[in-house]
Order: sequence, then structure tokens, then C-alpha cells
Amino acid sequence: MDNDRYPTIFHIDIDAFFASVEEALCPALKGKPVVVGGLPDQRGVVSCPNYEARSLGVRTAMPLAKAYSLAPNAVFVKGSYHAYESYSRRFIEILRNFSPVVRAVSLDEAFLDANGCLHFWDHEPRLLAAAIKRAVFEELSITVSIGVASNRVCAKVASDRSKVVAREELEKRKEKGPPDGLLVIPVGGEREFLAPLPVSVIPGIGKRTAETLEALGIHTVGSLAETDEISLAKIFGVTGTYLHDAANGAGKRDVGEIDREAKSISRSTTFASDTNDPEFISSVFFYLSEKIARELRAGGLVASSVNVRMRYSDGAPLLGYRKERNPADRRFVTYQKSRTLDVETDSEFEISSTGYTLFRGLWLDGMKVRLVGIGVTNIRKGCSQPHLFPHIGERREDLLHGVDAIREKFGYESVYFGITERLKGESRFYRDIHEQ
Repeated sequence: MDNDRYPTIFHIDIDAFFASVEEALCPALKGKPVVVGGLPDQRGVVSCPNYEARSLGVRTAMPLAKAYSLAPNAVFVKGSYHAYESYSRRFIEILRNFSPVVRAVSLDEAFLDANGCLHFWDHEPRLLAAAIKRAVFEELSITVSIGVASNRVCAKVASDRSKVVAREELEKRKEKGPPDGLLVIPVGGEREFLAPLPVSVIPGIGKRTAETLEALGIHTVGSLAETDEISLAKIFGVTGTYLHDAANGAGKRDVGEIDREAKSISRSTTFASDTNDPEFISSVFFYLSEKIARELRAGGLVASSVNVRMRYSDGAPLLGYRKERNPADRRFVTYQKSRTLDVETDSEFEISSTGYTLFRGLWLDGMKVRLVGIGVTNIRKGCSQPHLFPHIGERREDLLHGVDAIREKFGYESVYFGITERLKGESRFYRDIHEQ
């Protein structure tokens, strides 16, 4: 088999995905700093800056106001989750033209297993990687960075590292743009590649684990590889074995189970101005629930739990709030509540109704709210459920699938339910509803 002699696991990561899609949709943005997440006079955070914006100090999750102070000449856009979903689907379809074994791990990244396919490319992983890059760019006008190795861990680290190397080369040439990186780790060269890198590059090593390792004097992957496995297991449990294997360049030599089912789906919005209007908030919950339900139906999925979250505006009372803390911190405290449904669902009507009921259980009447969010968990493949009144249940299902089909062809705004039509009728619909 190919994987005995050649690296066959590809990790493909779209460069600055949201921003790249915006540039593909509007080529006039290319070469300019672009910040996806909202308008500069709105509250919220940066979802994705392009590399020109990053060079000015803008980072993901940074408050929009801070991003504007760093890059006042940047183009700020709200973004379109529908467009990102569409590009993500097309991205995966392109990858499947090169191998039948593709596993999407997020909207903008995937693993591809080329085992058994490399003979089409003279057993040269670089040729296959170059062909993938070319196909994605020609079809979508976006670039990807690719890491190729014998296992998933090394492939992921290689794609991340390829971005760093490519950015350094661009800076040397005083050029701007996405990294468009490519790094291939030969079979047998995994440990040598990883050894000089900081331990934080290993997938799964978060801030706390890194701090624990550094306290033990383990700063590089090489020093982690030399640490006794039993000692690591005593400190980290079963994770210790994973850390030892990963540091030594060992890992799973396949892309893992190809499972399209999400563990959770959620949407949230930060309002441009605080609100205590119950009708407006209930309409927002339905709007967000529509997005969730559409994604469930597209994947043939159902969910059995609904959760909501909210944040009050400044000055809202907080349980256990310490008076000595900065009062401004209070607006960033999130309240959450969840409920398990009696019957699994993929309907926005059930999701939004449950979510709004949960919200009312959290909301102090009259207090203004700055953020609301809703999500579903306990997701699995759907199966048909008998309805107490079959003709009513089947009619509603047909209606929702029909709405999905119309929106898929003509866009979300082609058809509305009455509750969201109220939002559209208000100018703040486009100003306030910003997904994060």
C-alpha cells in the first residue's frame, strides 16, 4: 500500500476562510484589509480578518471597536453564513474528486486519505497537493494550505506550519496575501520535523496542558518525546499516552470515521442596541432557529435538546457578582439554560418555541438584553416519527422542505414566515441581526 512508503494523509485548510469567501464574492476587496464580523459601529467581535488586516494587528475574537482603532481603513463586513456553507460544500466536493476518503472537520478544513490514489500522481504527494490547490482556486478563487504526512497529527501540524513558513517567505519578498502553504513530511521524518517546535503545536494541547508541561521543564515537542510515557500517564492519564505518541511522530494513519453528524449547532446575535421588546426578541429566536433547523434537515438530522444563552446590558443584576470587579465586566456574563425535548425535532417551530420559553425563564422583565443565542444538542440521524395527527405533521414537514428548496434556489430572502417578516419590516433587521 502507498502509506507504507509515502505520506498519504493530507490536511487541507482554507486560508482565512470567511474573509477569502468575501474576496471571492467581491474581487475589489483583494489586497485590502478586510474584517468579517460586523460593522465598526456595532458591538460584537471579529469573526475572521484577512491577512492584510492581521498585519495591522487585527485578530479573531477581538472587539470590533478595537479592530477599527487598529485598522480604520479596513473594509468591515457582517458576513454571510449561507455563503460560507455553500463554499464549504463545494470545497469538500472538489476534494472528493481526488479521493473518495475525505473527512470534513469544520467548514474550512478537511482530511483526505490518498492511500491507493498516489499512483495517479507518480507517487508524488506534492503533485497531488498542487493539483488540489489549483482545483480549489480555479473553482472557488480561494487558496488553501496543505500539510501531508503519514498520520493525522503530523499532517495537521504540517499544514499549520506551512502557513508560518509561507508567511515568512512573503515578508522577505515584501509581498502581501494569503500564505497558500504546502509542507510534506516524508515517512520516517515525523519526529525530526516535530522536535524543535513548541509543545503547543500538538493538537489537543491547550493553555493549561502547555503550562503544566512547561512547569515540568518540557518546552519543545522533542523534550516531550524524550519524557517517559509512564510519567506522562501518571500526570495526564490516558492523554499522557497520546502526548507521548504524538511527540514521537506516531498517530492514526487514516482520516478517522467519516461522520457528518454535528455534536451541536448554534446561532447567536449581539444587538446593535440593547432591547427589552419581547416581540422583537421572539422574532429573533425564530430567525436563528430557522438557520439551525435548515442545517438539521440538510443533513437528515434531528436534535433532542435545546439550549439558550443571553447577556444583559450594562448594570443588570448578577448572582454572585463581586462588587470590586469592573462594572463593565457584567455585560459579558452569560446566562444559560437547556431542556430535553419529549420528541426529537428538526423544526424551527419547536426549537424556537422551546428556546423562547427557556429565555423567558432567564429574563427579568424590563431588563434590556444585548445578546441572545440558541442551539441544539444530542443530534443524530433522523428517522420518521409517527404523528398524532398525521395529515397535520406531514403537511408541516412538506412545507418546511419546500421552503428549504425555494431558499436554496433563490436565497433566504425569497420567502418569509410572518414572524420574521416583522423583522424585515423594521430597518433594524439588517442592522441588528448579525450571526457570530
